[in-house]
Amino acid sequence: MTQSNTIVSLVAAVNAELTDPQRNHLVGTSEREAVRFELYHAGLSVCSQKVRAVLAEKGVPYASHELSILNSRGIYSEELTPAENYSPNYVRLRLTGGKQLGLSFARLNTGRSSVETEGFDACVVPTLVDLEKGSVIVDSKKICEYLDQKVPGPIALIPEETSLREAVMEQVSIVDTTPQPALLYGVNPDDDQRPEFIKEKMVDVYELKIEALEALIRANNDDADVVEAYQSKISKEKAGKLLAHDAATQHAIRAEAQEIINGLDKQLAAHANPWVCGSTFTMADLTWAINLYRMQWLGFGSLWKDLPRVKEYARLLYQRPSIWNAVIKFPSPMPESPHTSDIEAPEAAA
Repeated sequence: MTQSNTIVSLVAAVNAELTDPQRNHLVGTSEREAVRFELYHAGLSVCSQKVRAVLAEKGVPYASHELSILNSRGIYSEELTPAENYSPNYVRLRLTGGKQLGLSFARLNTGRSSVETEGFDACVVPTLVDLEKGSVIVDSKKICEYLDQKVPGPIALIPEETSLREAVMEQVSIVDTTPQPALLYGVNPDDDQRPEFIKEKMVDVYELKIEALEALIRANNDDADVVEAYQSKISKEKAGKLLAHDAATQHAIRAEAQEIINGLDKQLAAHANPWVCGSTFTMADLTWAINLYRMQWLGFGSLWKDLPRVKEYARLLYQRPSIWNAVIKFPSPMPESPHTSDIEAPEAAA
């Protein structure tokens, strides 16, 4: 079986499990034959939001598979339902793409999701499949670069000119290594401003993750690659639980987040233009939009309350149709937050 045929078979196996039409449908077209890309993502996932925004900017049709990424117990029983991104078929699909990275499994946890610095996690989103090329891409940063390179579209988000490209990708890397998972999962020992929905879900989130993964190991003990992926994930989540409840670590994470925002303010001050690297909207701005929105959604907008340049930059970014439609108002389980209720809709969407 060729690599392309293998990927088609893996995609078919994953898709056979995803039957909810509200979460599995075509975007940008009604013709299945016209779809080149399959995207496995989640509404709440920062990394997924980046990819959806790029697809929106490029005007690319795709098959959308919005996975349930929370492990949950049944309403009328104690039976545990594993997150869909833990499915062995989905993990096998990601492992196919992961082999191309040449990285070890992520086993530690620094509160970041960057594949480049943290390692490969086979049990997360997003995953992009290019059916035309027979490729599986499993790192959101690489997915965004891949889409910009492979799809001409109405806009080029990464400039060709060397110095500008380097400046853009430097900002993309800053966003990529921002400790967003630590801000999401971490318990602020002083003043926890996260939305109540998040605080409630995080009470036993790690216990449910580990319980589900242990059950999946028992059910798939004949597949060594999948078992290794689950074992590494357990190690990562156990480390994450310690990080989330360590007061000193949480203070350090918040101080780091403030430094990142201060750095953005200095970058904006270096230009007389509205965007972070000059007069043109680029991948740097797209990723910063998602970084800032997530921080504000979680209650960290206070990080730039005294930085008018960052305030105005965030306002401009939120007005971008791709950010409004693919992130802020994306129809998903991402609930409303009191911290983002005053964001104004773009004129075209109002």
